[in-house]
Order: sequence, then C-alpha cells, then structure tokens
Amino acid sequence: MKRAIGKVIFLVIILLLAGCDTQETGTMVCLGDSLTEGYGASKPFEADKSNSYPAFLKKKVKLTVVNAGISGDTAAGGLARVDKDVLASNPQVVIILLGANDLFKLRPASDTKRDLQAIINKVKNKERKIYLASFIGDDAWEASYLETLQIIPPGITALLADYKKIFDELHSENTDIGYIANIWKGIGKNQMSDPIHPNSEGYNIMADNILAAIKPYLVENNLLN
Repeated sequence: MKRAIGKVIFLVIILLLAGCDTQETGTMVCLGDSLTEGYGASKPFEADKSNSYPAFLKKKVKLTVVNAGISGDTAAGGLARVDKDVLASNPQVVIILLGANDLFKLRPASDTKRDLQAIINKVKNKERKIYLASFIGDDAWEASYLETLQIIPPGITALLADYKKIFDELHSENTDIGYIANIWKGIGKNQMSDPIHPNSEGYNIMADNILAAIKPYLVENNLLN
C-alpha cells in the first residue's frame, strides 16, 4: 500500500514539473496605439484586443502579455501613461510601437523622437528587455501608405522620410535595446481591415514578425512556447 502511494506521489510530482515548463513566468507589456489595441481586427473601425497582435503573441510565449494599446495615441500620450500602463506591471519585456499618429498629426519628427527616447529611458533597467518597433514598413508599404494619406497636405512625403530617419537614429543610439524593423512583412490587402489597419489575420502575421525579432531573447531565457 505504501509503495502504491509512493508511486502516485512520484507521478504527481513528475506531472507538476512537466506543467511548469508551460506556465507564465513574467510579464510582457505592449505599449502602443491602434496597431497594438487591435483596431479593425474583427470589424472595421472597432478595436478588438482579443485578436490584436499582443493576443496572438500571448499564445506563443511563456509570459503574461499586457495590451497597453490605445487607439489614436501618440508618443507623448504613451510617455504620459508609462507609470500606470507599463511600470505598474513590472514587466520583463516591453515592446514600444508608437509614432504613426504623430505622423498623421504632422508632428515634427524630432518631437516624436524626444518622447520615444524618454519612454525608453523611463522603462529601461538592467533586468528588463526593451524593443522599439517601427510603424514604417518597406517600400511597397510606404507607397501604399502615402497613397492613403494623399488628402493630407503636401509635406507628408518629406515628413515620412524624417520619421524613417528618427527610427534609424533611435536604433543606432540605443544599442542596448532591441529593434523591430518591419512589422508589415507578409501583410497584403487581404490582411487589411482598412488602408492602415490589419484584420485578424494581419495582426497574427504582425505577431509572427515581432516574434521573429524577439525570439533570440525568448529562447535564451526559456520563454518561448
């Protein structure tokens, strides 16, 4: 009888240890705007966090993933809520995806860079991994984006060039953080809800693009499902 009980206890311990490998071990916060909140994921002009890129990312990592996206937010707005929406969760990983609305509002790129740098500075510590993601894609994305923005005053093309430059600068000036260069890879018209927001399929592809960039860190720290 004692031997049988001992075997049961041994099996329970083995099962518990096996289950530990899939448990969430820390927190990832995704700070952003509509591209993070999941705007257009299920229905045009509506946000759906359950089909956002953080929701798809959550299925692939051993981390609690917090969607801190607010549609329409700017880099300044993200900076204003860092304490409440990021640091309060004491995250192990932070992904910053902001700047698109700054461009829409024709905000000087230098101001946006200043706010993004301030977010990085505020979030950074030795135990935390930070990734800055650019909302700007490749040349095909750029042509489509500029076509969408043709109703905005003529300086938008030059302003987009300025934004590309500040993301390159932030990347080169912050060598201790990760950089996600193209969240749009593989997302075409069939994966878009409107000209500037993905649908659910598109957000899933976006999650894969982000995962590819952060995978080395996740593998090194046994955080990948």
